[in-house]
Amino acid sequence: MGALLERLWRIVTSRLFLRLAGLVIGGTFIYASLDKIRHPDRFADVVHDYDMLPLWLINAFALAMPWVELIAGAALLVGVWRRASGLLAAALTVAFMIAIAQAELRGLKIECGCFSVSGMSATEASWNLFARDCLLLAASALVWRRG
Repeated sequence: MGALLERLWRIVTSRLFLRLAGLVIGGTFIYASLDKIRHPDRFADVVHDYDMLPLWLINAFALAMPWVELIAGAALLVGVWRRASGLLAAALTVAFMIAIAQAELRGLKIECGCFSVSGMSATEASWNLFARDCLLLAASALVWRRG
């Protein structure tokens, strides 16, 4: 079993795997940012539904955060500042996980706002989404630490 884990570790820390992970994470963050950038008013509504930020901060957050996602994603996709952008992607993912977890613990039935803010995405903040973000966090952390 130890040899198998060692081999798996060599694979996930290989240059090729880390580059592919950076491409997937980067593409994910870019895609996630686009609808939010296009519709900041709708994204502000989604942020409001999480009931985590004071009202005076919601609009500024809704305007800025998608651009941070886009920049992190673009840097990972292009392959520049890989460790810094991996850290930023990991930090964003932790923030998303906190938002999802608190919504679930409080029983809020809200749209996640992950990739679409149109209200038509039918993707609710859920523990399944939290689990998916755990994988994104693990990959981002690998890119940050080993990138």
